[in-house]
Amino acid sequence: MLTSSLTGLLLAWGAFLILKQLLLLPDLGTLQAIRQLSGQKRLFVAMTEQIVAFFARLLSRFLPLGNYRQKQLQAILDRLQIKQPAHQFTANVLAKSILLGCLGLVFIPLGTPVLSLLTAVAAILTYFHSFQAIRQQVGKLNSQIESELPRLVESLIYAMQDKRDLISFFEQYQRIAGRSLANELDRLIMAMKIGNHEMALRQFEARISLPQLSALVSILCGVHQGVDQKTSLLILEQELRTRQRENLRRESEKKPGRIKVASFILTVLLIVMFMVPLIMMIIRNLQTAGF
Repeated sequence: MLTSSLTGLLLAWGAFLILKQLLLLPDLGTLQAIRQLSGQKRLFVAMTEQIVAFFARLLSRFLPLGNYRQKQLQAILDRLQIKQPAHQFTANVLAKSILLGCLGLVFIPLGTPVLSLLTAVAAILTYFHSFQAIRQQVGKLNSQIESELPRLVESLIYAMQDKRDLISFFEQYQRIAGRSLANELDRLIMAMKIGNHEMALRQFEARISLPQLSALVSILCGVHQGVDQKTSLLILEQELRTRQRENLRRESEKKPGRIKVASFILTVLLIVMFMVPLIMMIIRNLQTAGF
């Protein structure tokens, strides 16, 4: 019964694909793009979001979330410009995982409990993957900012020879900065204009949490206080350049390693390809000789 149902579904899906090609129907990506432009959502997607939101509201009342973890997660969400409180984001992720695990119970009456177990495992992996994904996005942003720090410090050294206006320097550098650093500089400039410079720099440091940036912020606080930090900037630039070369060397070492692994596998396959006919010929000769 189950095999017949699956066969019918596959035949229906194949017929739908053939008709879509003959009638030149738009694909799913095109329809989604049109709906996004008009602000519309599919009925199934809208219903799913409402169900998840309902369960998330129920879970948020009983969800334990420590103060430190909440602050850490909120900082990550702010970096990614996700307009959700940390508590609500955690509740949404947990609700999706629980609903996915409950969906696997459908396979038990169908006589395939293995699929229910696999669905439960997928639900657990989905929960942890959701948090890992946002951390990886923040790590990618930090890597982009870290690679740009040497150029930032070098530009700062030349700018400090004429004047020590940090806001003017950051506004000029923002025009040539990468997207990740430019977004952070925009927030830094706004905070420096409406508040205390040192507090804005410390908040900038806390958002990104890079050791190299912490050293730069300490130097900039000294510049704001009127201390000559040219020597410190030169030393920091050399350290950043050295670290950048080390990172590039590590990246270059990874690529030959992958090539070696691929070459080794290819060599083993070639040896097997030549040895199998030879072994078969030896076996046939021995059988012919009566062994």
